[in-house]
Amino acid sequence: MFKTLFGGKPSGASSALPAKGASIEVVVAGRMAQTVHVDTPGPRSFITDGVLGKSGESAVVIFTTAAGKFRFATRINGVKGSTTMFDMPRRIDRVGAKVAEHRRATVRLDAIVPGRWRFAPSGKGMGEFNKANIRDISRGGCSLIADRELRSGTLVEIQIVLKNGQTEITFLGEVVRSQGIPTSGRYSHGIRFHGVSAQEDRAIIDFINRKQTELRSRGLA
Repeated sequence: MFKTLFGGKPSGASSALPAKGASIEVVVAGRMAQTVHVDTPGPRSFITDGVLGKSGESAVVIFTTAAGKFRFATRINGVKGSTTMFDMPRRIDRVGAKVAEHRRATVRLDAIVPGRWRFAPSGKGMGEFNKANIRDISRGGCSLIADRELRSGTLVEIQIVLKNGQTEITFLGEVVRSQGIPTSGRYSHGIRFHGVSAQEDRAIIDFINRKQTELRSRGLA
């Protein structure tokens, strides 16, 4: 049975989706994120413009409406002409209140903190978390330093503690680049965050401001 944001009958699932013509972000497993437009928002299939992948491939859809920012996992069930058809989502998660797009543009802070990561092939983490170092944190992403190399387009969950004494925050991210670190044998990966909530965004801002204040007090910024 399909669920809406607030529960209910299957026919209500399409009412929770963005309207026809709305701009959305789609991340198909193993591929770079793409911004496309809704062609048909249900009730049998969720259809977008563009050829985004092959039938059977999993995907994550992120979109914003007047009610806030949302995310759901789905699967491609067909490609027709220049459109892609997806299964209707069984669950749609709110990931934050609606916020202005300009908030994403901030300085990337070169600070290293401990963190963890794991694979998230369909937008949801699977398996055990692996230890890692996190650096260059910004509102849009970070650098993940791990013991193994991850391919571009890989979806991962990143856990970071942004303030001492608080629990870690889990971000959904996509690997956009990677390179080896000859001196350590490890790998540095550029990560782009997806679906950052308003609370998570504020936590990143507070972290950056706090670290910049510390650097200035030491005469390093």
